[in-house]
Amino acid sequence: MIISGVRKVFKKIFGMGIPADTDTPAGEIEGWDSLNHVILIRELEKEFGIEFDLFDALELTSAAAIVEFIEKKINCNDHPGN
Repeated sequence: MIISGVRKVFKKIFGMGIPADTDTPAGEIEGWDSLNHVILIRELEKEFGIEFDLFDALELTSAAAIVEFIEKKINCNDHPGN
């Protein structure tokens, strides 16, 4: 399940799970700075076996955005003709 994988990565990087309000922006989450954003993206790539391009990574500024992006990415990979 995507949300549990994202929760696992958040716990690893930030020492906490996903905020209750998944739309909480990165700037309001302690420790979510530019360096940890890069680390977060890399860990998500490893967790889900996907790759983010630079422009996608820059747009992922909340847990909700991350989950939504991963869902789309995985669904797209499941249906390569789309």
